[in-house]
Amino acid sequence: MKFPCLFNQCSIGQRLIMLTSASILLIITLIVIYSIQVVTLERKLVSMEKVDDVFSQILELRQYEKNILLQLDSRSVSRSTEVMGRLDRDMDTLEQTIRDDDLRRQLSRMKEEFSRYREIFNRWCRDNRCVVNDPLRQEETRQIREHGHRLVEYASKFASTNRKIVSMDFKEILFWLTFMPAVLLLGGSLLFFSQTRNILNRLSSLQRATKKLAAGEFRPIPLDEAPDEITDLIRNFNEMAHALKKNQEQLIQSKKMASIGTFSSGIAHEINNPLNNISLSADTLLEEFEDMDRDEIREILEDIMEQTERASHIVRNLLDFSRVQASEMEPIYLDFVLHKTTDLIANELRIHKIALSKEFPEKVPRIKGDLQKLQQVFLNLIINAEQAIGEYGTITVRIEETGDGYIRTDIIDTGPGISQEHIDQIFDPFFTTKAAGKGTGLGLAIVYGIVKKHGGFIEVSSKTGEGTTFSVYLPVLDEKEEQDEGERVS
Repeated sequence: MKFPCLFNQCSIGQRLIMLTSASILLIITLIVIYSIQVVTLERKLVSMEKVDDVFSQILELRQYEKNILLQLDSRSVSRSTEVMGRLDRDMDTLEQTIRDDDLRRQLSRMKEEFSRYREIFNRWCRDNRCVVNDPLRQEETRQIREHGHRLVEYASKFASTNRKIVSMDFKEILFWLTFMPAVLLLGGSLLFFSQTRNILNRLSSLQRATKKLAAGEFRPIPLDEAPDEITDLIRNFNEMAHALKKNQEQLIQSKKMASIGTFSSGIAHEINNPLNNISLSADTLLEEFEDMDRDEIREILEDIMEQTERASHIVRNLLDFSRVQASEMEPIYLDFVLHKTTDLIANELRIHKIALSKEFPEKVPRIKGDLQKLQQVFLNLIINAEQAIGEYGTITVRIEETGDGYIRTDIIDTGPGISQEHIDQIFDPFFTTKAAGKGTGLGLAIVYGIVKKHGGFIEVSSKTGEGTTFSVYLPVLDEKEEQDEGERVS
């Protein structure tokens, strides 16, 4: 069988086919070997029975010989003749079945000895009568006893050698039946275990990378040289992660614009107020300009400038938030981030009768972060709190230093809370408890990813009917980092 690739360079499917084919071939080979060995052993056991029969017949022949010498039984001569006939046939059968050279030589000597014994026996006993006491026949008696004794020795040695050979053959069969399958099973198990562990390790790395991807960490998985299905899967995952990383900024920007759309009515109202004041002041100035003195004109113009600056400030905050910029990590005060964020949403909250409470300590340590992205985090959380409350409630923004190198920001609302079955899923991409068409399920996933990239983490606690608290933990900028940043700026 010719395989299209080397084992380690094959796909998983090809490797499974190769292992299955090799296993089937091995099983067939072992069955053939076992069958041959069993048939051979059976033949040798039958041969051993024949050898034992020959040995027993020779002993029986010697017994009849003794009876003849002692004249104990008149039928001993005829019985001896019958035994010698069977012996002749059995030894001829053995000669055809025995394959071992040593046994064949021993059998040949035993047949020669048996031929001499029978020749002497036929001279010694004629017409079923044996002359035992005739002094002239004493030599034949001595020879018959001598050759009989030698025949027993040859038969005994022949039987012993045959048993040893059968015993060795039996041990060889036991080796093939026990040791070889154990070695093959062990080797196959090690190969299977190594392949399985390799596949499971790579799948595990893919699983970990998938979880990190869901948390907003876009790290490619290192590729190995194995050209199999898992490598293709990892390659496709890396391409997907790269595409997600490339489009992450666009996704964040789209969420920003969605946030702007959420509180656009509040922004419009906030901008409309100074514009109305500017319009009224300008109308008053045009209608009564001739009758006004310089101080009144200056006062109206100052009011117009103040309202213009107010509208400009609102628009500038909105543009700063919506503008696409490269990620820039810099030392920044967390309360500054939160003030800029709450300025964007404050009027929207007033429209919905939601009180905004800010509880900041007098001195807030600095963190290292991206202003726009942190605004995105807190604005998402405040908008979620607003949407959960609906109308008439309170949102509290609180800053506390934890004492273990982190500063915690709590966004607390008095909404209906989140059910416990949803708590573990709220940061999963595309998971949302809002009605169809009201949310994409990406807001909190983006928040989670941004916070993690800042070296922090986020927690949530909620009780149904009592509200929800989102806690954002960010690492405090230590003294050494502040000094390094100060030197870099100077």
